[in-house]
Amino acid sequence: MVNMRQVWIFAALCTAALCISVAGADAPCYAGIRDTSAAERATMTRVLEAVRRALPPAPPGWQIVNDDPPRVPSSLCKDFERKPWAYDYSLAYRRTADAAKAAEIDAANRAAGELIRADMARKQPLLDAILAKNEALSKRQIAHVEKGEMDKAVALNEQMAVLQEEYRKVSEEGDAQARAVAMINEASRDIDFGVSVQVNPWGATPAGADTAAITVAGNPVAAYRWNSRNEGSWQGGAVVVYGMWRTMSNGGLGLVARGHVPANAVHGITVQINADEDRLASVIGAVDFAALAGLVPP
Repeated sequence: MVNMRQVWIFAALCTAALCISVAGADAPCYAGIRDTSAAERATMTRVLEAVRRALPPAPPGWQIVNDDPPRVPSSLCKDFERKPWAYDYSLAYRRTADAAKAAEIDAANRAAGELIRADMARKQPLLDAILAKNEALSKRQIAHVEKGEMDKAVALNEQMAVLQEEYRKVSEEGDAQARAVAMINEASRDIDFGVSVQVNPWGATPAGADTAAITVAGNPVAAYRWNSRNEGSWQGGAVVVYGMWRTMSNGGLGLVARGHVPANAVHGITVQINADEDRLASVIGAVDFAALAGLVPP
């Protein structure tokens, strides 16, 4: 099991498009591009159809907003065709029309707006006074310039800079902006979530800490969840990894290719979930991890 204090954020090194790796996408393709065969595409399509079946249905009051048929690479760079081919499938879920939730968000937006307006009304007299001082200095500076007194004109720049900094501090003081954002985020909690499955990502980069192990079927090499609270946002996430991986010198993970497995078949799988932290456990429980693990050869 990988170190519990690390979260592995996985990025498939190719989408269902033209290349197989980020390196291949950014670098010249020396060996040229070839079309994938019908048989190769059929294999990848079967994998992604199985992935699709393993993902959760929409909970009551929710809908899947992108339940499209899987798309697989139609061509690839021959420089990378011997390495495992990366492709993926994701679903995004969103609440259906909910009058109570819409009213809550609308009320939060109004309250946040009132908070900001009240904060600015409180600050405005002081800000106006600072602007008046700055305008007076500006007029004095123009007068000095008109008289050819450049040294005196330049000397006023320092006083004007002090006023500008004072204006900035007054504008930014207090926590009204953060409180307004937190109010909107709190009202907008749990309106969407997503599940993404990546087949054969070549690598993974460790990011963050404060993770907790989770138990899912299929004997994963890593399975963690975490929470991310930022200015009132209570988003959570989870990552589950299947297959053979090696720890790399940079602390990340590298996919180990199976010599007996075709490049377009499954060598490893990662599953990433993003959801409100209070919904995260139910989403994790709704994914058929046993079926996903079953796609990875022994």
